[in-house]
Parts: sequence; structure tokens; C-alpha cells
Amino acid sequence: MNRTLDIEKVEKELGIKLPDFFIDFHRQQAQLLEELRNVSNDFDYITISSDADWMIEHNRDFLKLPNEAGLCRNKICIGTDGCGNDSFISLLGNDKRVFFIDHEIAGELIDEEINDFKWEDEEMTRYESLEEYVKFYIDIYRGL
Repeated sequence: MNRTLDIEKVEKELGIKLPDFFIDFHRQQAQLLEELRNVSNDFDYITISSDADWMIEHNRDFLKLPNEAGLCRNKICIGTDGCGNDSFISLLGNDKRVFFIDHEIAGELIDEEINDFKWEDEEMTRYESLEEYVKFYIDIYRGL
């Protein structure tokens, strides 16, 4: 089974350009992604997806992304834990952080004036890079 994300398919189907850091991570960190899959006992969907069909369906059909207005504007979901908690990256600029939205507090993180999440709120879980994000979850899974 192919575990490499079909970047071109995701971009074409969602009408976006994925950030270079995301593309580079998938191409250059295959060993780290494989380690995550091995320790989590899950091929995909949890933490960071390598399944283009899932990324397209979850973003377009479930989350109604990408969009330029409203919740998660200019963001794309890269993974989910299957319990309603999703992880996002920005499609704009050079922001390499990963944002994790906990469904239990998601409502508290919405700024109604701008109709989007308060991405810089102290309650928002953030990782400075995809590598930090993946390594964090590798450590979590190893501890289980």
C-alpha cells in the first residue's frame, strides 16, 4: 500500500497550493512518518494523513474547507484523532505551526467578531513545526 501523500491530487481536488514546508516534510521525513505509523498501529487518519482521498473528503465534504471566510479560513486539516479533534496548518505565508483543536473547548476558542478561531489563544494547542508535532505523538504512543 502506498504511504506517500499524492500532493498533486490534493492540490487539484481542493484547488489549493499546499505550503512548501508541508510538501517537503512528506518528501523528506518519510522515516519519521513511518515511525509514527508503526508506534501508533494506525496506517492513517490519526495525527497526520498520507491518504489524499481522506484529506480531500475530510476537508471538502466534512469541514467545507478550504475557504477564505469563516471558521478555519485559509487553513487545511492534516489529521484527526477520530474523536472530533482535528489538526490544521495554514495555507498562507510561512507559518509552519500545527494547530490542534480540541472539540471539547472549540466553542470557547471562536471569536464571534471575526467568525474564526482565536488561533493565538493560550488555550489553543500549537506545535512549532510538523516535526515537533509528529515527534510529540510518537512519544505519546510509545507511552501507551
